[in-house]
Amino acid sequence: MNENQNALPDPSPIPAPPGKVLIVGGAGYVGLPIVSELLSAGYGLTVLDSLLHGPEPLDFIANKPGLTIVHGDVRDISLVNATVKGHSAVILLAALVGEPACDRNPDAALEVNYLAALNLLETASRQGVSRFIFTSTDSCYGTREGEKLDEQSPLAPISLYAELKARAEERILSVSKNPSFSPTVLRLATVYGISPRPRFDLAVNLLVRDITLRGQAKIFSGEQWRPLVHVSDVAKAFRLTLEAPADLVDRQIFNVGSDEQNIQFKDLGDLLLKLRPDAHVTYEPAVPDLRDYFVKFSKIKQVLNFEPSLTILEGMAGIRDALESGFPADPYAPKWRNA
Repeated sequence: MNENQNALPDPSPIPAPPGKVLIVGGAGYVGLPIVSELLSAGYGLTVLDSLLHGPEPLDFIANKPGLTIVHGDVRDISLVNATVKGHSAVILLAALVGEPACDRNPDAALEVNYLAALNLLETASRQGVSRFIFTSTDSCYGTREGEKLDEQSPLAPISLYAELKARAEERILSVSKNPSFSPTVLRLATVYGISPRPRFDLAVNLLVRDITLRGQAKIFSGEQWRPLVHVSDVAKAFRLTLEAPADLVDRQIFNVGSDEQNIQFKDLGDLLLKLRPDAHVTYEPAVPDLRDYFVKFSKIKQVLNFEPSLTILEGMAGIRDALESGFPADPYAPKWRNA
């Protein structure tokens, strides 16, 4: 791994590359807000997605000006080779996301989250792509009670999902130096918030769902620390990475989130009661493999000028408002869970 990959780089006037962006996995929970963010900013986009969780996401992005949709699997080498051509940047989101999904099918997790990622990296580099953004996770830090973790902290993944992300990070950032190819790793905090393809297997989202629709929510333990980031702010972080000068992001890791949104789960209970004061929040003993980590986000703030647009309470209110308006129609349906 490049020993300087986590150092804060010096500013540079080199502009971000023009051209079209390929988003692999762009029809998912995180992908759709990124598509919306980049289309609004004037980017031409191609979305390659397997539609693992059904075709409904296409309803939100079909027929958008400047957007091409390719239905296919990131493991299809021929399709990937053909689709990458003509793009100046590639964003890799496609993955079996989360511990339960990877644990249910570890062979597919290895193929999609690691092997396909390396093939896409090689293909992008070979075909003259300028920017390559790999989506990783702060869960690579593992359980690290009492530590404040930044991009230089050693990784200690405790799940197959996080382990494969960490392995892919290392390979991506150690790719042979090429002045015209800049790979970047974005380690996302725990994402929350409403999206055109909502997820209710995410902690904050399911707590808000239950407090809104059932008037009660259950928090396990509550002592654990977890950094949070709204899905719309994730989309902003990807845009800022694309638009940053190349030498600011080349072979760099950025934790995506904010220091202010490191929170203990017991404090989520107070926020839930602000959404619905007549509700009940209960606390249960911790479940096995409880993640517990406090992450620092000074690098992305300093280098990319990233600041969250929403507070946790504002993001939670957005989930509540969507549910009260009837979206999605059945938030307890299995299709809104990645596992």
